[in-house]
Amino acid sequence: MTTQPKPAIEEIAAFARRHGLDNLTPEHVARMAELAIYVGDLGRTLPRPPAKDDKPAPTFQLSPIHQR
Repeated sequence: MTTQPKPAIEEIAAFARRHGLDNLTPEHVARMAELAIYVGDLGRTLPRPPAKDDKPAPTFQLSPIHQR
């Protein structure tokens, strides 16, 4: 796994504004930029649940009410 480059302070500030964090201090934004690398790396390791439409047909079964 490759570590992504540190995001720009402006990019982190824009991300924070989009999520309602308008009044952060410059120190908070700088800390978010430092942590963004690790959060992104961790997020890429989490397994994604498969889409419910990707299951093979035999896994779908009718309930007993519909099997008349």
